[in-house]
Amino acid sequence: MSESSVADRPGEASAKVPRARWLRVGVLLFLVYLVNYGDRSNVSVAAPSMVVDLQLSGTVTGVLLSAFFWGYVVTQVPGGWMAERFSAKWMIVWSLVLVGVTACLTGIVQSYEALLAVRFVMGLAEGAVWPSFAVMFLQWFPGVERGRAVSLSQYAMPLATVLVAPLAGWMIDIFDWRLMFILQGAPNFLLAAVFAWLVPDRPEDDRRLSTAERDYIVNNREQETKAEGTLLQAFRSPSLWVLCVLYFLWITGMYAFGMWLPTVLGEASEAGAGAVGWLTALPYAVAVVAMYFNSRWSDRSRHSRGWFVGASLLLGGVALVSQHFIQGGALWSVIMLTITGVGLYSAFGTWWTWAMSQVPRNQAGPSIGLINFAGNFGGIVGPIVVGAAATGGDASSGLYMLGVVLIVAAVLAALLARREQTTQANESQKADTISA
Repeated sequence: MSESSVADRPGEASAKVPRARWLRVGVLLFLVYLVNYGDRSNVSVAAPSMVVDLQLSGTVTGVLLSAFFWGYVVTQVPGGWMAERFSAKWMIVWSLVLVGVTACLTGIVQSYEALLAVRFVMGLAEGAVWPSFAVMFLQWFPGVERGRAVSLSQYAMPLATVLVAPLAGWMIDIFDWRLMFILQGAPNFLLAAVFAWLVPDRPEDDRRLSTAERDYIVNNREQETKAEGTLLQAFRSPSLWVLCVLYFLWITGMYAFGMWLPTVLGEASEAGAGAVGWLTALPYAVAVVAMYFNSRWSDRSRHSRGWFVGASLLLGGVALVSQHFIQGGALWSVIMLTITGVGLYSAFGTWWTWAMSQVPRNQAGPSIGLINFAGNFGGIVGPIVVGAAATGGDASSGLYMLGVVLIVAAVLAALLARREQTTQANESQKADTISA
């Protein structure tokens, strides 16, 4: 049963409350995720150079690019359990160190087999990061701020595409792909040291925090959370498994969209590689702005956050279907694909805040790990779906299938949000009857 209903959500934090939780914890979590996401994705930028230097075939290159994700899905649930049971802070610190080591080793090792092993271990290390983040969000941010706090970290996903990937390309041009991996892996060690020094597991343990801010966090952080329970109770919850299916569908669309977007934009615009690069960055840049507003609106709303998730996914799904079935030329395709990017990314902060509110608060780590585990299999399925549905070598002819997938995910979000609000209304009515 929820500790506080959506209807009881309080107003914004007082302006008199200091904001150290944002300046230290929030900003550092964002930087950790930005660096990690860059280390995860920069291999795709380096792949053309690696293929030439290591004489890799297309098949083995694909295996190398996927090696990270096979490790990444393995540690989602156990990483979350360890963060919850022991220390989310130290899970993040040691994950940063191991990601830094493996990132640098990617530029050092000489054999293909060693590269596979290094990327797999990097995935193992990074798989524990986001479930550990979930524990930190619940400890450090009141319910009314949690959507914006999660969104701040999630900005790393589109920004990594806009910032980190071009930086990796520049480093490869100036130096080579090996030095690029070493240079982009090095910041992990600095972040690990800073995080270990500045961020305790809980605000109660932070001597730098003012009494007013500590009291504000502790008194309000159980809003929009469920009562504590066992791991078995969490995993037996139908809501958790609906969230897993929903996220699988969502990430199926998101990963495939990201992988096929440059190809579709190139086909639609008939532009050169440079122009396609700028057009590819456009949906992600707009999505950053949309993510901020969506999380802020959901923080202030008295309705379930699930409606904000469903509306975003529906927007993205309808835009993809429209791009395929309505012939409006290159400009129309660019506009619809930009709207799709907004729909795919704008709900992330709201989504994770909502997901955390659906599970026992002391089981958030492993529960969020399970949801992320399910979602990342969508990265395997999505590109295959588009390729199979494409006809005549035209990628856009298969991309609309992802629109259907997103619409189904939006329906699931709406059904779960409706169920949540009905349950809360019944509990409120029962409480009023007892008090009367």
